[in-house]
Amino acid sequence: MKEKKLTWSDAEKLVSELITDARAQAKRWFIAFLVTLAALFGTNVYWIYVFNSYEYVSQDGEGFNYYNSDVEGDIENGTTD
Repeated sequence: MKEKKLTWSDAEKLVSELITDARAQAKRWFIAFLVTLAALFGTNVYWIYVFNSYEYVSQDGEGFNYYNSDVEGDIENGTTD
């Protein structure tokens, strides 16, 4: 069987194919990275919005809630003003 000798032209074709494949893969990975980065940014913005829209109830040292500070805990159910 006769062996085929590789020439510089064959090597250039191989390298050209490898570079083309590497560029295509790099482009796909870069797009995947951008999608992942956008998803991370979007979820962080969403959780910051949810965190800031929640109304927190504070307590003093005696354990009283001051959610309605104008009422100050004097709530009588079933009565009218």
